[in-house]
Amino acid sequence: MFAENLAPFFKASGLGVAVTVDGAAREAIFDAEHQLGGLAVAGIAAAQPMLTLPTAHVPSNPVGKAAVVGSTTYTIVEHQPDGTGVSRLMLERA
Repeated sequence: MFAENLAPFFKASGLGVAVTVDGAAREAIFDAEHQLGGLAVAGIAAAQPMLTLPTAHVPSNPVGKAAVVGSTTYTIVEHQPDGTGVSRLMLERA
């Protein structure tokens, strides 16, 4: 696990935003990057919203639980811990 203090990256004063994960207030990095999937010549555009936050702030068994970013509610569909104390929560709009 990292010995580095990553908390400043997740703070709303840094890269993070205030979110609610399973009813608990958290600070996380929210990203909804644009992705282009290949389908013949045209392709399909999509966005994969995700939260990046300390693994310690992820509830146990987070899949299926709610995450609220701003006024939008998402469902957590996948938990991807990276083994360094940081996790990504993959989201779908609820």
